[in-house]
Amino acid sequence: MIELAQRFGTRGLRVMGVTMAGENDEERTLVLDAAHEEKMSWPTLLDPDAEWWTRAEVGHQPVFLIFGKDGKLTYRHSGRLLVGTDGYNAMAKAIESALGPS
Repeated sequence: MIELAQRFGTRGLRVMGVTMAGENDEERTLVLDAAHEEKMSWPTLLDPDAEWWTRAEVGHQPVFLIFGKDGKLTYRHSGRLLVGTDGYNAMAKAIESALGPS
């Protein structure tokens, strides 16, 4: 996701993380440490009660969702996302489509 954020950030891609962790100070610290270690510069929503996850019908982790400019879900990728894989290429194509012409 870091590579995609860098690649499409200047075109308007906004990345946000959501995690079910964060119920207590220890979990919040683990989330902050992981974000720092992985160089994730985007905001992360702490959803320990899984309210957002339930409403978004995410189901399991990791999942990557693309929302269009109208706020509607346009693409979903479940599982790991590795540069150069079919899943990564499909995600990049979905982002291109959601952002529109450059």
